[in-house]
Amino acid sequence: MRTLANFFGCRVCKAAAITIPLALLPVVVYPAGPLATVGLTSLFDSMWSSTELYQDNDDQGVESFRLVGRYHGQSWSVNAAQGKASGWDNRRVIFGFQALLAPDYVVELQAHINDDFSPVYRGLYTGFIQWSPSDKKSSLSLGRLDYLFTGMERSTSSKKIYTIERGLLVNQIMPGEVVGLYGRHGFGDLTVHAGLFSGDIEREFTRFDAGFAAVFGIAYKLPLFYDKGRLHIDYLYNDGNPGNNAFEPYGNTFSIWHEAEKGRFSLGVDLTAARGLGERSDVWGLTLLPSYDLVKDLIFGGDALQLNLRYQLASSRDAYGLMPQSRYEQEVTSAAGDQYQAFYAGLNYYIYGFKLKLMAGAEYANLKESVEAGQAYDGWTYMAGLRFYF
Repeated sequence: MRTLANFFGCRVCKAAAITIPLALLPVVVYPAGPLATVGLTSLFDSMWSSTELYQDNDDQGVESFRLVGRYHGQSWSVNAAQGKASGWDNRRVIFGFQALLAPDYVVELQAHINDDFSPVYRGLYTGFIQWSPSDKKSSLSLGRLDYLFTGMERSTSSKKIYTIERGLLVNQIMPGEVVGLYGRHGFGDLTVHAGLFSGDIEREFTRFDAGFAAVFGIAYKLPLFYDKGRLHIDYLYNDGNPGNNAFEPYGNTFSIWHEAEKGRFSLGVDLTAARGLGERSDVWGLTLLPSYDLVKDLIFGGDALQLNLRYQLASSRDAYGLMPQSRYEQEVTSAAGDQYQAFYAGLNYYIYGFKLKLMAGAEYANLKESVEAGQAYDGWTYMAGLRFYF
């Protein structure tokens, strides 16, 4: 496949060359006939179940072994007062395995893959062991984890986010992958979670020599006037060790957020504030994330078309405390500011739920800097992409 990409010499071909996981191989031998007749859902079920290479439910030893991974590829274009830019981004290429060990343990190892396969391995994404009893009220994970523990957008896996990219503030203040211990426990309508993490991170794990960070949070079932909903309060502490490279330089981060659903409509509201370390400015932000399922069973049984909107408002105490989005506003400017607003509108077409979907969206953003009463960034970003995981 790498040869095919190099032969055609185009970004789209390179993306296609890495988007054919083992999960898609059964499509080659699937019986001929109208897809609507044989049922695409059954086809997808067969394709995705093929990633499970071993299963034995005897409650002894290894119960199952399956391949896991994801691909996120997207086309992007920026049209701003500061300039124009466009390209293709193989945003995430991740591959690995997951093993279920009797009776209540999961071992997972996933790696980042270079999109040109030179070399193939780019670093570890996750590598942990998790204890989760059958009642699903508790879990305890140890190892390298994707940080999904603070705030609305960062608590949602990239496999299931509604927008193509997360918002400016969460990308600026939240960590990516971390190494440590994380646990949660449910008490009826209340869930408590906490974690302790090393302050440094390397290509695989950590040296445990750059301080620490800790997270604590609660979630409470609170539908309000919706069919269902939960209120979350999260707190992230960073001890400020100068060698810390796993966490952004913010000592205390607070987030209160609520997610709810009513029929085809859902709404997420997040208010987050972070206190900067050293010369880093304090920042805060508000995010509104409404979505609506426009059509279900649009082309065949099980697919859906969804409208997603997002409004962001962010501010910093000091001048130049906010940076433009690295994807993709920084392609045309490196100037910083202190007041940011952005409006996003997009459509998601769910072919096989979150496991296989097409996404398209446009976002207008404005980043002002008050010192010179100017605009660090003012423009549009257009994005469209393919996402799947198995």
